[in-house]
Amino acid sequence: MERVKALVAAASTYIREVLGELSKVVWPTPARTAKLTGVVIGIVVLIMGYLYLLDLPLGRGLEMVVVR
Repeated sequence: MERVKALVAAASTYIREVLGELSKVVWPTPARTAKLTGVVIGIVVLIMGYLYLLDLPLGRGLEMVVVR
């Protein structure tokens, strides 16, 4: 029974501490979230294009080696 009481006490302490930390969080505004989402999408598109351009000659070269 003591183990159960200790477990419940530890769980309630943990939940109280988590809620206390969450109250300190500064959440971003919707405008900032949209702006940063756009930045992430832009970077992903740039990297995707770079990898595509890098893959074209490598794929063609591999095709030449494998087919012949």
